[in-house]
Amino acid sequence: MYRVLLVDDEEMVTQGLSRFVPWNEVGYEIAGTATSVARALTFLESQPVDLVITDIQMPVQNGIDLIRILKEQYPKIKTIILSGYTEFSYAQQALRLGALDYLTKPVNFSAMRQLLDRVHNLLDQEQHSEEQSLQEMLAHTLIMNFANGYPYDKARADACLDTTASILVVRMISKDQSPLIQSLLDDFRDRFSSCRIVLPSPHECLAVLENPSSLSELTRQLTAFIDHYLTTVPLCAGISELQSGYEQLRTAARQAAKAMHYQNARSAAGITAYAHVKEIFLSTGARAPKEENYIRELVEMLSAGDKRPLLLEQFRNMLYNFETEPDGSLLQAKRFCTELLVEIDASMQSFSLADDPRHLHLSETLIEVLAAGSVTEINGCMSQHLQKLIEQLKQVDDSRMAGELIDRVKGYIGDHYAENLTLSVLAEIFYVSPVYLSRLFKKKTGTNFVEYLTALRIEKAKEFLNDPKLKVYHVAEMVGYENPRYFARLFKESTGVVPQEYRNNLNIEA
Repeated sequence: MYRVLLVDDEEMVTQGLSRFVPWNEVGYEIAGTATSVARALTFLESQPVDLVITDIQMPVQNGIDLIRILKEQYPKIKTIILSGYTEFSYAQQALRLGALDYLTKPVNFSAMRQLLDRVHNLLDQEQHSEEQSLQEMLAHTLIMNFANGYPYDKARADACLDTTASILVVRMISKDQSPLIQSLLDDFRDRFSSCRIVLPSPHECLAVLENPSSLSELTRQLTAFIDHYLTTVPLCAGISELQSGYEQLRTAARQAAKAMHYQNARSAAGITAYAHVKEIFLSTGARAPKEENYIRELVEMLSAGDKRPLLLEQFRNMLYNFETEPDGSLLQAKRFCTELLVEIDASMQSFSLADDPRHLHLSETLIEVLAAGSVTEINGCMSQHLQKLIEQLKQVDDSRMAGELIDRVKGYIGDHYAENLTLSVLAEIFYVSPVYLSRLFKKKTGTNFVEYLTALRIEKAKEFLNDPKLKVYHVAEMVGYENPRYFARLFKESTGVVPQEYRNNLNIEA
């Protein structure tokens, strides 16, 4: 049932409308009546309403004043005007302000019923759209949690996603770090059916394609798409291998990211399929923990000014380990250095620096590494590459660079607070170690990561609790808590009251 407030300074009119219109039959209930604009606004402070039917001519403030106030303070409430035949100009003004329609006095009940049916259909559509938006929001959160490798609730996932579909991931990033415009994303959805898009950052998107076409056909379509936007948004894209379902989304997301970063490191807009570069990377998930740690340590040393002078010596020591290993040391060294170059590039280019510290000939360095006939040759070209980066970074304010990193981390948290965020996830996204990120985050913000995330989620929850159509457990999910009781405990620790009490204090009915 949708709730209606009747406003007219003549009580006989509101009583007549209350009695003679079959409200329940057409899906409404009378929430209340008011004889002035002031009383109507007082009523709305404590009662949720979907529709206001108001007279135009009233003392002190008239119906036009009420509609103007409703438009500013309660934009979701629909309005219908009651007017006399001589008040048509007022009715036109009301329509310009957003009133849905007007009825003349005396009211024709047949016309009123038709109008109420139309308003009911509109409210149904908006409610359905809100429910879809909520489902889409939950689906996006699930997708990012899948991509980050977290366990998932099967029933919850099945309600939002076609978990039985085979999937393929496409990741795209703008080379110039410009945001991906909405029209581009809409165009992508139009060209590729059964596509779900999430934005890890404003200039990057992750698209999950369900039951996609063949890789060759998809590559052709993506190439045409990238060429279309080449002059406005130069894009680098990576395509994963086909996976059996959403439980393999983490693998697909990592594959697509590797291919995308490799394409970006080649300094050319375009597309790379993971299948075409798979042989130069370690298989996703199979990289030895030692090599994983090596890469992360070197990327972090390049970012941290106090450790940068030790980077070359550390790199050579790591490379020496490949020379001392038995069979396959050259291939392992090539793979290690290729991944190191790509991840350093992905980390460095994300800083908005006046002098770009990225190696201008990164693509050539990649080619030299892959063509090298010995670990000694690899050592030579890599050392030259790293030395140039170190020299360029000497011109960079390390404090500003660290500040920019934390600003980007905070921006990511602000966009993805509903997801299962941890320091480990953020460290992987921003190419640093969790320990380093934790220390730097506390230094730059004055609070630790968990406290910051919790405070942000509680503030977002307060905003959502202002909407009476959202259940408390929905609000909990929307800010990243699957357990409503745990959410309620954190909310009370922060505000002193549980979510329902907070809502009651706002005079909002759940």
